[in-house]
Amino acid sequence: MKDEIKREPFVWKDEYNVNISIIDEQHKKFLDIINELKVIINDNSCKEHVSKIFFQIAYLIDYYFIKEEIYFKDCKYPNLEQHKTSHNQFIERIIQFQKDVEANKPNLCREIYYYLEKWFDEHILKYNKEAVAFLKKSGVN
Repeated sequence: MKDEIKREPFVWKDEYNVNISIIDEQHKKFLDIINELKVIINDNSCKEHVSKIFFQIAYLIDYYFIKEEIYFKDCKYPNLEQHKTSHNQFIERIIQFQKDVEANKPNLCREIYYYLEKWFDEHILKYNKEAVAFLKKSGVN
């Protein structure tokens, strides 16, 4: 397994802002989930609290992923299908994590943490920047 997960929360930085309120809000909530997971891991309370993490992720998916995809569809974003595929892969992985909880897989919260951290870095901070640039050209703010 990777190095120790530090207790200090990740702090939202101005450079993360894309200046589209609903997307910035989504990204901040995602970072909040990661920070909460850090606490759970450091308190060794994964079994007691992991369901709360899944609930928060489910809300994020239900509300924000759909809203984001609607924006992209309305603006005729050319990479919409690729973006939806990325979202669907995320959902499939979260479902697998839920199955892993039921199977009492060891170190599961750490595995979820590293997955969410990678998603934040690769999808939110890098991939979404390109998509957001397209939305802004289309007049979304």
